[in-house]
Amino acid sequence: MERLVSTHISWVLLCEKKAYKIKKPFKLSFLDFSSLSKREFFCQEELKLNQRLTEGVYLNVLEIRKLDGRIYLGGSSGELIDYALEMKRLDNSREMTTLLKNGLINKADIDSIAERLVRFHQSTEIVKGASSSQVLLEDFCDISQTKDAIVDIISDLAWQRLDGSLGEISEYLDLNSDLISERDDKGFIRDCHGDLHSGNIFLINGPILFDCIEFNEHFRHIDVLSELAFLSMDLEFIGREDLSTYFIERYNFRFPVIRNTRDERLFLFFKLYKANIRLKVNALKCQQKSTDTHMADIVRAYFKLYMNYFEQLRVVN
Repeated sequence: MERLVSTHISWVLLCEKKAYKIKKPFKLSFLDFSSLSKREFFCQEELKLNQRLTEGVYLNVLEIRKLDGRIYLGGSSGELIDYALEMKRLDNSREMTTLLKNGLINKADIDSIAERLVRFHQSTEIVKGASSSQVLLEDFCDISQTKDAIVDIISDLAWQRLDGSLGEISEYLDLNSDLISERDDKGFIRDCHGDLHSGNIFLINGPILFDCIEFNEHFRHIDVLSELAFLSMDLEFIGREDLSTYFIERYNFRFPVIRNTRDERLFLFFKLYKANIRLKVNALKCQQKSTDTHMADIVRAYFKLYMNYFEQLRVVN
């Protein structure tokens, strides 16, 4: 093993050619890995779901056993203590985030991602009744838990502006509940990737879209516009509005999911929604690492992007 990486919900053992992902044995509000059987189930789910968008990357679910004081990956002897997802290790230099930082992403790359996503979205399961204006509002307003963090990292005025935006978002969703229901009826709510940002895309002989959400289908059963909005927002966050616009144009040319001006405004809402999530996640992380000035700068940047999208939505609404 070269390195052990710990995320908030898993451990990843990085070896020369492979990686092994082990789920942390706990329960949170949005996931439950608390039992051995549940961790096996979600390992199998992660394997199955990610194989939809990758080839030869997600390989197997292995038993972890303990025998004579030693831990073994695979095999059938000894006490079964956990499960690990076996994956091919990818070249980190080909991660899209890294390529973007180095100016190595071009329109051909974006076009290949759009084309791959269209094929996936057109073939994946249509999910009925998973989305509504009320569900979106509840998810959006979850950012209220960051009040103390926003006040500490940015200012009390920043929190007042953010808090004040929630009422207008509620009004927007109420006024557009018919559109959200109509898109559900038309089959735009699908079993998507759920976490499509540049950190989960590798470009190795074409796009590899990995690490989709397996632990909670609520985050995966979404309007395809919400899926697209995450990557679009991600590109705009780093100042690549040109690539964001091109990405949506190429996708929509192949699969027209933005059909009119109301859909355009809904797409803007979803970019705001994804900025909301990024702001929330990074604010809570920063609060735990109060001396991390770089992370504080990231929180301020996401707040700025959030307010920019919000002001745009106010103008066009």
